[in-house]
Amino acid sequence: MKLQFIDAENLFGPMALKACVKDYGDKSEHKDAFPYEIINSNNWKEVLMKTEPFKYEDFKSQLKGGYSITKDEYYQYLIDFKRFTNRLEYLKYYNINDTEIMGKPLMNSIDTFEQFNIDVLHYISIASCTYATKHYSTYFPSKFNLESDKQTYYSDFDLNADYSNPNPNAKPFVLTAGYLKNKCYHYKLQDYKAGRETEKNVTADDYDYYKKLIETSVCSICSAKFTYDNPPSLDRQDNELSHTKANCLPACVSCNIAHANRDPKITSLHIKMRQYAIKNNLPMTISDERIYKLLQECITGGLAAVFHRENIAGKTHINKLTYDEQSNKVISQDNENVVTHVFALDGNSLYPSSYSSVKNENISYTDHRMYMAGRSKFYSEKPNMIKNCIDQRKDMFVAKVKVYFSKSEYNNLLALPPIFRNIEIENKEEVIGEYMYSQAQEHSLPMSKKDRKLTTLLDINGQFVVFNNYYLWLIIDLGFIITNYKAIAVFEKNAAYEPFVRTMMNLRISAILAGSTKEKFYKLLINASYGNDTLNTEKFGKIKMLDKAGTFIAQHHPNHIGTRRISANTFAVQIKPKTATCFTLIQSGVFTLDKAKYWYLNYIYNFMYKCLDRKRFHFDLADTDSIYIAIAGDPNKDCHQQFESIVTDKQFYDQHVYQYLPDPNKDIYDYKKILGFGIENEGYELTSLGPKFEALEQLHIDWHAIWKAIYEAGIKFACESKLCK
Repeated sequence: MKLQFIDAENLFGPMALKACVKDYGDKSEHKDAFPYEIINSNNWKEVLMKTEPFKYEDFKSQLKGGYSITKDEYYQYLIDFKRFTNRLEYLKYYNINDTEIMGKPLMNSIDTFEQFNIDVLHYISIASCTYATKHYSTYFPSKFNLESDKQTYYSDFDLNADYSNPNPNAKPFVLTAGYLKNKCYHYKLQDYKAGRETEKNVTADDYDYYKKLIETSVCSICSAKFTYDNPPSLDRQDNELSHTKANCLPACVSCNIAHANRDPKITSLHIKMRQYAIKNNLPMTISDERIYKLLQECITGGLAAVFHRENIAGKTHINKLTYDEQSNKVISQDNENVVTHVFALDGNSLYPSSYSSVKNENISYTDHRMYMAGRSKFYSEKPNMIKNCIDQRKDMFVAKVKVYFSKSEYNNLLALPPIFRNIEIENKEEVIGEYMYSQAQEHSLPMSKKDRKLTTLLDINGQFVVFNNYYLWLIIDLGFIITNYKAIAVFEKNAAYEPFVRTMMNLRISAILAGSTKEKFYKLLINASYGNDTLNTEKFGKIKMLDKAGTFIAQHHPNHIGTRRISANTFAVQIKPKTATCFTLIQSGVFTLDKAKYWYLNYIYNFMYKCLDRKRFHFDLADTDSIYIAIAGDPNKDCHQQFESIVTDKQFYDQHVYQYLPDPNKDIYDYKKILGFGIENEGYELTSLGPKFEALEQLHIDWHAIWKAIYEAGIKFACESKLCK
């Protein structure tokens, strides 16, 4: 028997036990009570052997600064205690029940993944479990629901099938003297380090022999032909002997690596899986360092930005930004239209939707699908080749280019600049503005170094920036002008993850219809399937506002970083965020991030801007997968009128609106559709001091006084704290 300790936070995220039981267990929030603090190592026998129940005063907690249970919970405790002879027997019952409550969510997790042949206890986090399931779907697509006519894109992986020569159009490999000389040098070095004789080793003088042998033979391990996609090497038959003619046979480089000192069955599995991945263009590990570095530069997480802090129905006017080319300034001006309501949209599992490759007529490129990047095809730094790949609009790629928008396009783009990228900014007055510069100087913040910011941009300041193909094509269509071509990495394309996304989305909807707790679980799975190790490398600490009791507990947590007093009973406590790696392939991560940005901006620029009156709405808040919009609609209608009163092209609006938004005449399958947007909230007021710090109300409540004190305290803390830069 193996004893394994499991951190529930890795599987369900940081949350209270009651919330975990409610969301992922059996919906029972009832948890028995026991006064731990009254017992110690000296008095436990005396206390636990008593036959009368604990008094309500015994449940008073010194740690929590009050009673640990309510009066109603205490009365329930008295009822439960009647079944036991003494306090010790009740404690045994309490511990067993407490363990069962914690075990139910875990059992649900095990049962859920078992249907996909995934052992939860083998993995460290829910993200790694889900990612394993996602890759299982690429090798066994028939095990997953493909929804549309049960169509399969390719057959399941079969260990007995022949996947050799996956690319019949690949050019046959022609051995060169330089290639053989390089191989011989490394073979000799390898044998020398292993203490083997090297006198009879293969040399460059054997070029004619091996050139003819490779032209007429196939891999001695997998029987594949040698091509430039599948180059040859020499595999030693007896690993105790060196690389001699008599001891070596031609083999694929990949087969030779897989074959090294391994069990024959494991070797066969590795080789077959690689051939299967090549045949079906599945994502594979990047072996070219140049491509890897280019992909690293393209990694940009989701943006969170506030454009308008206060939006109140009947009071706030719609704001418009205008660029004055003569003075080279942006003018902010309110127009005559007054806000009637605030409308918030949220992408339906935006990251999984983005990598699903599901067909959608509103995707303008590559057969109306956002394909995923498979294995790499080639890397180039030739400007003509880079330009051709971009202009042809058919390949999957990431390209490093220098670009700009013409100033004549600024007024069309200012409301929500379409470049979401990191940029290096110098802390100069002419760059960050007079107000921010004076504040930084007043609080003695460092002014000499450059800061790297994730923001919305119209101009990239003459810097080279890397984009994925869909994102780049969209901003080119918006007026992007490329002035310099630096590098490009091109990939094979696939739609391998569609079965996984469709299955998980349908399982979640089925759980909603059945009223099952697994609905939250499937939501967690689908959103965790992207992974987290290809997000931005910056890690931000989590800051909580706690009272004295909460601060005391937090300071004993191993992830505690620091504490700062805000008021007499309020403390800002910084906690190190918890992370778990699930080994997302870097090209999958990069393409998911950029395709999510493409789809987000595609909705705004190719739907909203084409059929809505832009003088009657402005953006309040942009988040990774959601957008808050203040609208000047019909003052005689309530906050649920959405865009009805500001439509300028009704035919276009009616044709496309329910391709994005949920159709009220359809069921939940339409509400949760892939690549759709759900209605996150509707109200009359939105107050937002910063990203992730907003309040949307359906009632007319004046938040000004409430936010003012919090805002001032937060600014003071941010400027003075040694924890913040």
